[in-house]
Amino acid sequence: MVNEHNLPFRMREYQELMDQEILNIGDDYDKLANYPTYVIFFCNFDYYQQGLARYQFEFREKWHPEITAGDLRTMVVFNTKAQDYEHATEIHPFLDMIRGTVDTKDKFIAAVDSEVQDIRADKQREARFMKEQIERRRELRKKMK
Repeated sequence: MVNEHNLPFRMREYQELMDQEILNIGDDYDKLANYPTYVIFFCNFDYYQQGLARYQFEFREKWHPEITAGDLRTMVVFNTKAQDYEHATEIHPFLDMIRGTVDTKDKFIAAVDSEVQDIRADKQREARFMKEQIERRRELRKKMK
């Protein structure tokens, strides 16, 4: 993901789009209790500039952060430029792969990297993938109106 200096607002939009996919007109809001949501971004930059590999956000009370809103939404930002992997040790090899260092001993990482390379090598497939992503966003935006 490229730094467009609007990451918090992109996360907010994605969260909104997911909730709209879950709720239909007339549905009770309690339906959301069955669908905890996660917005996850993998970034090749450190938006929050704290050197962390993982930033995790939940809706909390300002003066008493031990009180959560209880809305079951979580937003996670992974930073491939991290210095501190304390809260992301299990995903360190994946972040390394995104950054361009592939651990071929790790079967999962090797498989993911192979698939990425196959997509990049097939320009038609890559174009289809990008077109599908754009179309999916367009459809979600239509639903918001």
